[in-house]
Amino acid sequence: MPSTVSIAMCTYNGERFLQAQLDSLLAQTRRPDQIVIRDDVSTDTTMDLLRAFVPRAEALGIAVDLQANPQNVGYRRNFDGALRACNGEVIFLCDQDDVWHAGKVARICAEFDARPRLLAVHSDALLIDGQGATLPKRLFDSLGIGGAELRRMHAGDGLAMMLKRKMVTGAAMALRRRVLEDALPLPTSAWVHDAWIGTLAAMRGDIDSLPEPLIGYRLHSHNQLGLGGNDPRPRHERRRHQLASEQVECEQLLERARTRGLPAAVLAEVDRKRRHIIVRRTLPGNRLRRLPRVVGELLAGNYQRFGRGLLSAAIDLIRA
Repeated sequence: MPSTVSIAMCTYNGERFLQAQLDSLLAQTRRPDQIVIRDDVSTDTTMDLLRAFVPRAEALGIAVDLQANPQNVGYRRNFDGALRACNGEVIFLCDQDDVWHAGKVARICAEFDARPRLLAVHSDALLIDGQGATLPKRLFDSLGIGGAELRRMHAGDGLAMMLKRKMVTGAAMALRRRVLEDALPLPTSAWVHDAWIGTLAAMRGDIDSLPEPLIGYRLHSHNQLGLGGNDPRPRHERRRHQLASEQVECEQLLERARTRGLPAAVLAEVDRKRRHIIVRRTLPGNRLRRLPRVVGELLAGNYQRFGRGLLSAAIDLIRA
């Protein structure tokens, strides 16, 4: 029997692109059973667009749960609230400014129906601009996700890939509802919601990446997260901040994994990354004194396992 489907959508001052996204949800060849929308106190016409959308969706047999937050809570807590209200067996994350291809829900549901161990999946996407025109690169290309990484995901190496880099993009992601037993409550700091959910799914079962683009992922001047790369801080400060964040992420992940009774081997792998990050954060200022520790991590395979291999090791040796 096909899975029931919920869509968790969060909005905030999205009037410019919201209508196109809403229309694309109703144009799905496999319609969702439920759409949960949480608005984070928009001050534009977003709520007017959403109220007009409700009867259109309900006329097609789609249950809509639309609520506005009493106060602004930010995107993490907003998604937390939306996910808690979803009752479908498969839940799709939805941003306010993209456009879904008509076959997205059907394609991903077919994947879940065929693979009982699959807990989360995401797809490639076309990149579109503010006018809806398709840009030259796709999402995976822009993120540097290549064939070797996709093959490892297909082969069931999802946890290793997520600990190496955060490969999933929430706008193109769906998960089984039971993943929320591990993932909720969402962290209110450090983690972005999609990477947190994807990593916990990989710690419990299989995750995968689909190479075909199933949405138009819109890039514009007001993206909440976008594709990154806009941090104005000097490179050494960005690196220091990234390592500190990765240590906090590992600690949060370990705490959640222990409370949810995840396998010891999974915890050991996350703790291995945590210890590697601590080594990198506490390297001596003197470059010669760094050498034994960097070489030790290199020989242990940790630079390759959790970073960019020799390049990451070289950066740790020569950085100021």
